[in-house]
Amino acid sequence: MFSPLDNTIEDPATGSATAATIALLASLLGGADSEIHWRIEQGVDMGRPSLLQGRTERRQGRVSAVHIGGRVVTVMRGEIQLPDA
Repeated sequence: MFSPLDNTIEDPATGSATAATIALLASLLGGADSEIHWRIEQGVDMGRPSLLQGRTERRQGRVSAVHIGGRVVTVMRGEIQLPDA
């Protein structure tokens, strides 16, 4: 969540970037079938330490699944209302 007007200029934990990174790392490790568990720490330097947990699965030599999880705290909520067409 980025909100420069509220002084949130960087997300302390980015699940989508983490998923892409561990998928790439799992693909570079090679091997046929495997399951790797990952522990990713982000946001320490900005004073908002965050922990994400991930899991990658390789089947038949290819990354077949990527899972990301962690605990979250809602800091903002929004809603968009579209005009009736």
